[in-house]
Parts: sequence; C-alpha cells; structure tokens
Amino acid sequence: MSETLPWGQYLTYTTGVIPNDRFGLLLVSALGVGIIWKLLRHVLLPKPIPGIPYVEASANNIMGDIPAMMEHIKATDGTFVTYLRSVMDRLNSPVVQIFMFPLGKPLVLLGDFAEAQDLLLRREHEFDRSATLGDLLLGILPNHHVHLPTGPQWKAQRLLIRDLMTPSFLHNVAGPVLYDSAADLIELWRAKMRLADSRPFDAHHDLYNFALDAMSGFTFGHGFDHSTIRHAAESLQGLDSSALKALQNKGTKEDPISFPHGKVPDIMWAFEELTQLVASLLGNPVPHLTWAYVLRKPASKKAKRIKERFILDELKRAVQRLEGGGGEKPASAVDYMVAREKTLAEKAGRKPDYFSSVMVDEVFGIVYTGHETTSTMLSWAVKYLADTPAAQGTLRAALYAAFPEAKAERRTPTIQEITSKQVPWLEATIEESLRCSATAPTIDRMALNDTQILGYRIPKGTVVAQPCSGPSITMPAFEIDEALRSPSSLSARRDGDTVPPNWKHEGISTWSPERWLVTRADGRLEFNPKAGPQIAFGLGTRGCYGKRLTYVESRILLTLLVWNFELLQCAPQISRLTAVMTTANAPRDCYIRLKELEL
Repeated sequence: MSETLPWGQYLTYTTGVIPNDRFGLLLVSALGVGIIWKLLRHVLLPKPIPGIPYVEASANNIMGDIPAMMEHIKATDGTFVTYLRSVMDRLNSPVVQIFMFPLGKPLVLLGDFAEAQDLLLRREHEFDRSATLGDLLLGILPNHHVHLPTGPQWKAQRLLIRDLMTPSFLHNVAGPVLYDSAADLIELWRAKMRLADSRPFDAHHDLYNFALDAMSGFTFGHGFDHSTIRHAAESLQGLDSSALKALQNKGTKEDPISFPHGKVPDIMWAFEELTQLVASLLGNPVPHLTWAYVLRKPASKKAKRIKERFILDELKRAVQRLEGGGGEKPASAVDYMVAREKTLAEKAGRKPDYFSSVMVDEVFGIVYTGHETTSTMLSWAVKYLADTPAAQGTLRAALYAAFPEAKAERRTPTIQEITSKQVPWLEATIEESLRCSATAPTIDRMALNDTQILGYRIPKGTVVAQPCSGPSITMPAFEIDEALRSPSSLSARRDGDTVPPNWKHEGISTWSPERWLVTRADGRLEFNPKAGPQIAFGLGTRGCYGKRLTYVESRILLTLLVWNFELLQCAPQISRLTAVMTTANAPRDCYIRLKELEL
C-alpha cells in the first residue's frame, strides 16, 4: 500500500523549500488557476484551417480578429469592409481566413472575382447560402425564405413573390408608384434648396425615406398614404419666420443646414425601427441570444405589433378584392401574392392560407430588402455626381438627347418615357455607383462538403465570403496561377463562357462611368454590363431577388434629379468618401447642394 506525502513534505522533498501552510495553499491555487486558464485559453483560441493564410496575432487572441478590426477602424476611419481588404493586402493572398466569431469557425475571404463567379454560378452543388444573413434577420423575418437552404421548400416559398420582378409588373405597376415617390422627393429638395440659400443639407435621410415610401407604395398600393417625404415637406411649411431664420443663421455658408424631419406615420416609424434593430446587431457574435433580448424592449414590441397588424389588414383587403370578383388586375405586391397563394393552394389541393406567418414575413421582406440597399447606393451616386461635374454634365446631356420631346416641351420625362428606353450613360452611372459603393459588404456561401478553392482546402461547413469591393473589383487583382482554378472555371473559359476581364490597374478605385461603355461600329455608345467584374447583387440561384427593382428605382430617381438640378460640390470636410456600416455600407457624409435648372 503506497503512501501519499503531505503537500509540505512533498515540496520539501522535491525543492528543498520548507513552506508554511498558507504559502502552500496559495501556490497550489495559483498552479491550479494557471493550468485551468491554459486549458481554457486553448479551447477558446481560434482554430485556423491548415494551409490558409491568417494573421498570427489574431490566431493567438481569444477574440480573434475583433481587436485588430476595432483598432483598424479607429486608426483609419474605416469599416468592417476596409478591414477585410487590409487583411488580404497584408497577407498578399487572394484567399485568407479571419476569426470574427469566438468559438466559431474561421471565415474564409475570397478576393478574386473570376473564382467567386465560378463558385456562385457553377458550383452551386458545392456551396449554398450561409446562415449569416438569416441570423441577422431572425428577429424581424423569422419565416422568410432567406433562412431556407436551396431546395423544394425554398423554391415553393419563392413562388409567392415570383411575379413581382417581371418587366410588366415593374413598368406598369411598380413604375408609377416609384415615380410618384421620386417626384415627391424632387419637390421636397426644391423647397429645401430655396430655404437653404445655397447651403448644403442632409441627403441620405431623405433618400432613405424616398426608398421606404417607394417600396411601401409598391408593396401595398391602392392609395397607400403614409409618406414620410410628404410629412417632411409639411414640417417645412410649418416653419415660422423666426424658426427659419434661426436655422439659416446657424453655422457658416459651408456648414449643412439642419431641417426638421417631422413626425412620421406610425407604420413608417415601425418599419424604420425594425430596420435599425438589424443594424444594431451587425457583427454580433451571438445574434440568436441578442434577438431574444432586443425583442423584449417596449419600442421593439410596439414596432413589431404595428407592423404585423398593418400587414394582416392589407392582406385581408387584398383577399376581399380577389374574392369580390371585379376582374381587376393585381395593383400591388400584396395583390399578386394573395392571387399566387390561391393558385398554389388550388394546385396542391389545400385551402389558401392568406394570413400565415410566411405571408406576413414575405410581405415585410419586400419592404425591408428593397429600401435599405437602394437608398444607400443612391446616396453614394449623388456624392459621386456632385464630385465629378464633367460626368454629371455628360449624363444630363445624354438624358436630354434620349428624351427630346420632354426637353422641347420643357417638362420632366414621364414614367412611360423613362422605362421605354435604355440610356447608356445612365446605366453606366448606376453600375459604376454599385461597383464603387459596395453597398453589401460581402456575398457569402457555405461549403456543403470538403472542397477546394485556388488550391486551398475548404472544410465542410466553412463560410466563404467574396467582398464586394477590393481585389479585382476596386483594387488590382492578385496574380493567380491558372492551374489552381477549379475544373469548372477552366472548362468555362475553354467553352467560351467568358469571365469579364479584370479592370485595368490604373484608376481602378476611381468612380468612372465610362468604363462600362463601348463604342459601336456606327459610333453610338452602348452599355456593356460585362465590361468588368461586378458582384453587387451576387450571382446564381441565390443572387439578389430585387436586382431589377433597384435598377428601375435608380433610373427614375437619377433621371428626375439630374434633369431638375445641378449637383454642386460641397466643402471637403463634409464630402469624405469614408463609410459607416449600418445594414449596408453607407457614406459617413452625404450632403447635397443644389442649383435649380430651367426646364
């Protein structure tokens, strides 16, 4: 039978030191804590994927890349997006990994458009939409199709909104509503311009409200009358002379004048409140837990209640119109969805479920996804146009040439005119604004099995993100050995399924619409959407559903804006091109200074 020495005797035997009881207790405790911490730290430290480059300091920090990212943002006035680009630049590799989620898997960044295009278009059997966006929207759209993997259930749910992006619906139903909202914004800015007396004023907030009005009208139709833009106009009319004078006398001529926004209708407040909740969770490592807490707040509960009651009421009205048998064509997104649900139910031999949580979330999904990114892109576009007078002048001349009747009659082009023809310079302006603004930070997909990208092993379950800006898009592309590309990528090249050529290194980061234009044999300009890399809306089956709607909305607003006003440059201190991450990559400064043009 063996005997165990008391700890004091053991230490004396092994070290020659005769400790007292208190010292021994402290020493044992310290050793125990040290061992536990070492084991815990080993568990908490990021687990890099072998072979893929990463920042070693981040791998040795239990918070991964988060501290380095925060330092980068503080030191450079950057964002999550610029940090991603800095890591690829630092490691000089088109494939890197970062550690953004404690205890989570590394996020792999792919900085090469050609390979990202192949992944999104030709390797859909290997990669599917990741849960990242779904987790971010969990609290406001828990039953939306964004959460579903690509498959029969996802396709069945998408059928509810299938008709909304057809040219006939966009031009005949959505177009007039979008046009009316754009006209309201033009009139609001005309009033602000006159009151501002050549001073700049905030544009992003108004563009946000324009897009929210437009998408709400598009979704609900039938005299939807809860316009935030009109309420803002009414708040201007309510300014007395003393209040107006106080606004005009505050600051210098270069400082923005701050106009009141006015009280927005309850339903629009609810939409905005829920949108801001998503923004507050961006980058949150535990979105599920955070949503459980956030949705218990009084304002969140109130906004959700208002939103759901309003949507259910609109669905009831749409059902009544459908069952009334008036023979009228659907005049809103809700009308189309109700009609589609009836058709799907008849084919499946079931009763229609017009008021399901799926219907409610798909309706709100149209409003949410359709206004945030579009308004952000338009905010960047007005900045680029104001800072590039020559391009603005060329666009205006192109619009005058495209709509000669409107110019001759000294009026603004109609919605029918705008949607009836393509204006290459307008298309190029929109496309270049999408490229340079990188409204969505990344397009990501999750590996469904073990696979490879450019020779690097990608384990099953890894999320691969292609930044919407950076190498090969707004920065020079990496030199890549073609032999490392996937078989499907190489096969596509051999078969003539060409990848857009990389942009020239010179001026790649500069906003320049003409890069999207080519001159035809007859000397006419033509817009070429494949002139170079562009990934703003994603690609493939899970690409952005509302892409066509964004283009229609942008064509209308930019046409009316450039036709009616000259956008003047603002002072450098309020014209920075730095961004801030909300739910999109928004400009930190977005002010507008206008000069009215004679029609």
